[in-house]
Amino acid sequence: MALVLLCSVQMMLNLDDTVVNVALPTLQRTLGLSEGGLTWIVNAYLLTFGGFLLLGGRCADLFGPRRVFLIGVAIFGIASLMTGSAQNSAMIIASRAGQGIGGAAAGPAALAMVAGLFSDPRARSRTLGIWAGLGGFAATLGVVLSGLLTEYMSWRWCFLINVPVAVAALVAVPRLVPARRPVAGPRRVDGIGAALVTGAAAMLALGFIDAGRVGPVTIALRIGTGVVLLIAFAVVESRHTAPLIPLSFFRNRDRAVANLANIALCSTNVSMLFFLTLYLQQVLHLGPARTGAAWLPFCATVILGFATAAWSVPRVGVRVILMAALGTGSIGMFLLSRLSYTGDFPALLPGLLVAGLGMGLGFVAMTIAAVGETHDDITGLASGLVATTQQLGGAIGLGALGAVASHRSAQLVRTGFRPEFALTEGFRVAFLICAALAAAATVLVGIGITRNAGIVELPDHSDATAPAVG
Repeated sequence: MALVLLCSVQMMLNLDDTVVNVALPTLQRTLGLSEGGLTWIVNAYLLTFGGFLLLGGRCADLFGPRRVFLIGVAIFGIASLMTGSAQNSAMIIASRAGQGIGGAAAGPAALAMVAGLFSDPRARSRTLGIWAGLGGFAATLGVVLSGLLTEYMSWRWCFLINVPVAVAALVAVPRLVPARRPVAGPRRVDGIGAALVTGAAAMLALGFIDAGRVGPVTIALRIGTGVVLLIAFAVVESRHTAPLIPLSFFRNRDRAVANLANIALCSTNVSMLFFLTLYLQQVLHLGPARTGAAWLPFCATVILGFATAAWSVPRVGVRVILMAALGTGSIGMFLLSRLSYTGDFPALLPGLLVAGLGMGLGFVAMTIAAVGETHDDITGLASGLVATTQQLGGAIGLGALGAVASHRSAQLVRTGFRPEFALTEGFRVAFLICAALAAAATVLVGIGITRNAGIVELPDHSDATAPAVG
């Protein structure tokens, strides 16, 4: 029951990454938002969620994951209620940022509690597989729900559905999950380190997210500032007595490579969800409900992928499954790059099904590699880093690929091509880049992750008391 409840909360957090996508045109008409304001409805959540995740994960280690989880869920629930009740752009953007802060506290703490529910390596690996698979599935399900809720109820319910889940978690978690003793020693939060890494994450993400709307000097300034803040963060952490991220944390090669692969995995999949949703609505002219329903075959293969990975990783290890996931994802993205502005939905199915399988395999294997072998005193930190690479990988990837797609589309429109054709060609270029990125990550995983990572020794069921023969 504890696992079911915690997974439900994680699905709620991941739903909010994508649940607003299909609702954006309706929301824009209702509140009279500008294009910039519309973009910030998505980005306010991604930036605050991604920027505060490491701090949230470390607080879970220092003060106990259950306590931090309950605080985060309370903030998230209140912010969701405010978002669903928003009357203007300022209110909805501010409340979306509040959702991100609450999610940054609740997400890593929830994963730390899940990892602590089971001490047996096989059970823990299976549990992390379920957790990761449901998280990836929820991000896809968000697009489906967004279409259905927007067409048949109201865009406000895309956010209000979070409130009962948050209330249930606040009531039930203290009864189902025992409080874990915080780590020994002083409970000091590395405030300077938290500020530096949050600022670095925000500046890097902003540099890519706004790449299509600001000049190259502004982009370079933001990215350069982010890099400088990261260097300052590394210097501060190397000298701090209680660092936010001990530099020894990255000496585990499997964990480091898994987080790098996570960036590629999330960059490609978040971009795919965004671009195909626009393609279905703006090129194929499907309504919100039909756009949401179009993702159901993809959801089915995501479920197949995470069920397969949860069973396979303890037997063959994360390297094989993660390589299979990224390789499959690369093929899926290549198939999607062949879409046409005169095409139809069935033509998308091969690419959708293959990409869904890769996404399901990848989230499970990556999470087990990054969190499965951590000790209790750093589980929250490992969880926070995984979620950070997911959120910022998705935000940065979408920003960069969106800028490339927009630039290509604008070029074609200026030369006289139809808007639907220009839009489709921009998406084609973005999908080709996604395919190349996933292929490069496949090679990185094959070289970087150790052969037996994630493999659990299975019990020997042979009869040890049988008499010798001969």
